[in-house]
Amino acid sequence: MPRSAFPAPDDGADVAEAARRPRDTRRRVVLVGFQRQANLGLGYLASFLRHHGYTVDVLDCERPASEIVQAVRDADPVLVGLSLIFQFYVERFRAVIRALREGGVGCHVTLGGHFPSLSPEQVLALVPECDSVVRFEGELTLLELVDTLGTGGDWRAVRGLAYRMPHGTVRTATRPLLRDLDRLPYPDRDFSRDNSVLGRQAMPLLASRGCARDCAFCSIHVFYRSAPGRIVRTRRPAAVVREMRWLHAEHGVTIFLFQDDDFPLYGPVWRRWAMEFVDELHRAGLVGRVIWKISCRADAVDAELFSHLRAAGMYLVYMGLESGTDAGLATLHKRMSVEQNLRAVETLKQVGVLFQFGFM
Repeated sequence: MPRSAFPAPDDGADVAEAARRPRDTRRRVVLVGFQRQANLGLGYLASFLRHHGYTVDVLDCERPASEIVQAVRDADPVLVGLSLIFQFYVERFRAVIRALREGGVGCHVTLGGHFPSLSPEQVLALVPECDSVVRFEGELTLLELVDTLGTGGDWRAVRGLAYRMPHGTVRTATRPLLRDLDRLPYPDRDFSRDNSVLGRQAMPLLASRGCARDCAFCSIHVFYRSAPGRIVRTRRPAAVVREMRWLHAEHGVTIFLFQDDDFPLYGPVWRRWAMEFVDELHRAGLVGRVIWKISCRADAVDAELFSHLRAAGMYLVYMGLESGTDAGLATLHKRMSVEQNLRAVETLKQVGVLFQFGFM
């Protein structure tokens, strides 16, 4: 469906509906996924469910399967949700789900992530022990699924799902992307883990979701273009800084690692966003107390802008340069040149910002 044919999303109505929906929160929810460097996706799902009254256990998928099975059996949840962020690990996740079923876990099991969202038929075929796939952004869909299961409703009517039937895979109506990210509670984080870097507390966070670029090798832009709504949504700068100030004051975090696919810098609108973000950091008294890292493309690197960002604490930039030839960049649909990449690297050196880069 062309994007112009999608109805305008209204997550305000969806969030209000979620608050009014009948639910039985006596049974727990278990979420399973990678926990290295804190999994913000699982963190947002867990906090959204907890915000609506559920008790949520988050398990590290790298724990032995026997430990996961025992933890799930002890919890006796209404649902187990697994976050499959890497297609490579589908067999590992299937082994976990098979172990759950063999261990007597009979509750609803669902999978989410980029690969399940974009290829639900393949995932449901590869993981026959799984009941459903939560497609695209999962907060509202997962909450409605848990509510419906807990109250005995027809979970197959929930928007944003895929599930198998004898005649094939069924995809329910696609749920729009969240429009206002500031409606979400802060993601749950495991502060008991060692998140230190050189003795300083580090923590990931998000200023935005989505990516407006269309590189040929990347699933991210396909993921966000396949659902109704704006592809890129930014949080308000004041809200981002408020979360940083809370993490700094309550948990001693002094290094912030922005996990945005493309930190909002490029173009006049996002440049204004970035400068307002800098102003908010000054107003919050965080400049000189915290440092932060971002990811961006080389065409966003500007000496004047990045000097302001560095002065406000930005110490590291990751860029996906991807290829050392213009032909390679064209093949990857980067819409960039080697000259632009080299100019960005030189600018970062002049400004005094550390940088890392990746190649395909």
